[in-house]
Amino acid sequence: MKQNYLSEYEKELQLILDLSYDMITIADGKGILTAASKSCERYFGIPEQELIGMGSEDLERNGIFDQSITAKVVQTGSKSTMVQRTASGKTLFVTSHPIFDDQGKLSKIISFSKDITEEESLNAEVKNLQSELDWCRNELWRRQAIHDSKVACQSPAVQRLMELIKHVANSTVTVLLLGETGVGKSYFAKLIHELSPRKDAPFVTINCGAIPKELLESELFGYEEGAFTGAKRGGKKGLFELAKNGTIFLDEIGDMPLELQVKLLHVLDHYEVLRIGGSQPIRIQARIVAATNKDLKKLIQDGKFREDLYYRLSVVPITIPPLRERREDIPYLTNLFFEKFNQKYGTKKQLTESGYAVLSHFHFSGNIRELEHTVERLIVTSPYEFIDASQIRLLELFSSEDSEPAPNSPTEAAPDELDQIVSLKQAVEAYERRILTQALRRYKTTRKVGEALKLDQSTVVKKMKRLHVTAPDE
Repeated sequence: MKQNYLSEYEKELQLILDLSYDMITIADGKGILTAASKSCERYFGIPEQELIGMGSEDLERNGIFDQSITAKVVQTGSKSTMVQRTASGKTLFVTSHPIFDDQGKLSKIISFSKDITEEESLNAEVKNLQSELDWCRNELWRRQAIHDSKVACQSPAVQRLMELIKHVANSTVTVLLLGETGVGKSYFAKLIHELSPRKDAPFVTINCGAIPKELLESELFGYEEGAFTGAKRGGKKGLFELAKNGTIFLDEIGDMPLELQVKLLHVLDHYEVLRIGGSQPIRIQARIVAATNKDLKKLIQDGKFREDLYYRLSVVPITIPPLRERREDIPYLTNLFFEKFNQKYGTKKQLTESGYAVLSHFHFSGNIRELEHTVERLIVTSPYEFIDASQIRLLELFSSEDSEPAPNSPTEAAPDELDQIVSLKQAVEAYERRILTQALRRYKTTRKVGEALKLDQSTVVKKMKRLHVTAPDE
């Protein structure tokens, strides 16, 4: 009677297991399977009859699944949960419950498995979509940041430069900015920071050539209390510490003393600083961007710059072209500076087309900085709302050799350029002054100028005096 009862019980149990959509397995205290739902065959690829009697470790060893939760419960004697992957490519979420007999001995292990393959695939797709969304968001943000930064990108040279900066900004690599005075190295250093994931962290700048070497060391690396006479109580953090996980910009790196170059090399190699008078190194996370207008390779040959530091700094060297090599950007920059200084001085002055043409053809050895100062001087000194080529020449803004007009630049004023001249006399004087100035630059002496202009030397001298034209040494 008892035997029949057990047989009926086993049948009912098997029926319950087979009706379950999820997989259910029952093992004894040693991990040997004693019962399994019919769905196990679909996921494990083994007929139900063959599963019965197999050990959980055997199933794992034969590659039926990657890890056995039943074997884990046998070892730990406690409930366990894990993600299991089968040989058929399914992903299962498995929970196993231990059952103990009256003596507290492990007698059975019941495991429930749910197929989460589709959910995992959806999660992976969601993550991919989120990643693409993050990329698009960051790309839109970078493009907006570039637009807001008002970088002049009309010339192919600067367009290539901006593409490189966008790629570099997203990394932690050390950048070395190279270029003449006034090309905007500081500006591009700040732009790299603002386009990077560090944009909300500090951007710290120090000019290595403007601070005496005794002070430069303490500014960069900080010092401990009592490190030297006059040291602050409690010491002082250096700029590398203050930059935290932001960016530190080392401007004019070519002027850094050799003694400090050794310490900077240590920072670049180990990303740690040692305060003056300190004994414990301090870890730093700041990104380093350096800049110089000097030929570092020449300084290396002269023994004024360390070669190992040069190669450590120039992981990504970026050369910023001078303004004369990207004249397409001059009108945009000029307009930008007009907006800036009109706002500063409360004016509404504008540059005419002829004015833009003249400025676009000048040399600007001081690059963007010289152009900026030129526009400011125009706005401050010109009495007119519309500034054209004749007024630029009249104001003699370009009297130095550094601002010589480039070849093929406009030399003669068009008739419509005189609309701002208040009188014919003033216009004539302006042209006479210009002709005399150009002739003196070419012929050097008043005698030769007179011969070229078909004038007596005395007439040339009188006109120079009346028009305030300076005579060269004869």
